[in-house]
Amino acid sequence: MPKRPGLGIRAQRGAALLLALLVALMLSLASLFKTTSTAAARLARERATEQAMAQAKAALIAWSVVQGDLGGGIYDRPGSLPCPDQGGTGTAPGSCSSGTGTSLGRLPWKTLGIDDLRDADGERLWYALSNNFRVTHSAAINSDTRGQIQLYAADGTTLLSPAGEELAAIIFAAGPPLAAQDRVAGPGLAADYLDAALPWNNASAPGPFISGPLRNAQGDIAINDRVITLSTRELIGAVEKRALSEAQSALAAFALANAASYPNPARSNDAICLSTISNIKSNNTCANVGSDACFGRLPENALGTLAPWFLRNGWGRVLIYAVNKNSVVDPGAAECSTALNVDGVAKSYVLLAPGSAKSGQLRPSPSLDDYLEDAANSDAWASPLSGSATFAKPSAASNDQLRSQP
Repeated sequence: MPKRPGLGIRAQRGAALLLALLVALMLSLASLFKTTSTAAARLARERATEQAMAQAKAALIAWSVVQGDLGGGIYDRPGSLPCPDQGGTGTAPGSCSSGTGTSLGRLPWKTLGIDDLRDADGERLWYALSNNFRVTHSAAINSDTRGQIQLYAADGTTLLSPAGEELAAIIFAAGPPLAAQDRVAGPGLAADYLDAALPWNNASAPGPFISGPLRNAQGDIAINDRVITLSTRELIGAVEKRALSEAQSALAAFALANAASYPNPARSNDAICLSTISNIKSNNTCANVGSDACFGRLPENALGTLAPWFLRNGWGRVLIYAVNKNSVVDPGAAECSTALNVDGVAKSYVLLAPGSAKSGQLRPSPSLDDYLEDAANSDAWASPLSGSATFAKPSAASNDQLRSQP
């Protein structure tokens, strides 16, 4: 029988090369799988942290909006926020420092009535609060109230809270400890959880605060804190919905008692309506005082069913109110018009909440440009005795809210 020939040298080399390519492919696939798995795990952790912070933010807004309600909040200022937890118990103290303009501590989850939220590393959330929104402040909270917290992006230069649009609060996820942080031996100091890299300092109540991750010149992580913001615009916008609902209910009660007529507005340039309320216990009613105006502010004195929290915080002075000549109690003013409308649809009255002030808007003010962004709405106070009867639904660029009655 003839001898079976063996593989030639070239064939052997080809087989070896093929085997090497197969091994390289398997190693590449394994590396890709590992990278993909690592990226998926990292994404899942980030999502878990983001979800915890989003829940905390929603709880803060919900808690804030019901304040002043006998069935819910005990504080007279809807829009106020609980003080940060200083003892790690989950409970907000009755007061917090105002010396720096910001209070810092852990999220008071028990006070908010939510679960003990944690980030993906199992750490409790932290929380910075603007002084103007702390529960023990005596000044009114309404659309004119400003936040005080500034936040920088991870590049260290981009300001995420422009001047005049500072934040109401920030929620922090501390993440894993950095080299100098000792979370076992320490008593829960902010510096063992929140990071600092000059000039930024998330562990200090004054800040300046920064959103991580931030790397130093050597490429090492210097700040790994993740943040979610509660802007003044978001907080005030939520409270404005309640204020508008309260105003409309009071207007409906007035119309029921006055043959379907509505009260005349308070003058837009009235001195009391232009004043701020430094103490909610004081009497600062924005009144029409016999005014026969048809464009101005909501007349708090005429609406006897308004809730105490509404009056104490001066919500009438920040709500823009216009009424149709055919629907007002006293139509004698030259400014009164039968053409009151929103986007061409006739209305009995129009109510506008202006949202929080944007950069460049100074309040309180006799000018609607400091309150409303849309030109179709900001000309209603053209002068003390005249106004435009044509209004429009607020645009996407506006933070105003409009309500009206057919």
